[in-house]
Amino acid sequence: MKSAKTHIVASTALCALTLAVTLAARGILPEQVPMQWGLTGEASSFWPRDAVVFGVPAACVAIGLLVSARLAGRGEGRAAMYYIAPAVALLATAATVFLGTR
Repeated sequence: MKSAKTHIVASTALCALTLAVTLAARGILPEQVPMQWGLTGEASSFWPRDAVVFGVPAACVAIGLLVSARLAGRGEGRAAMYYIAPAVALLATAATVFLGTR
């Protein structure tokens, strides 16, 4: 079984992949990226492109580290628990890029 430190490093690296995704999409994202949609399907909240490209990955890494530290502190032995935050971060980033370019 791998140590908690190994899982923390791996999950943080996966969270950091969100930066690669947003940097790759930077050229196709609009200046103001829609981040929230109303019931009618119209965008109701926008973020500046650079906040999405750099801020979202930074937040993903921070959340991933906090979750991993909490899991390690509890002595969580189920390795999959360390990878839930990175999976959600990557899916949310992909959705943000997809919806932001529509």
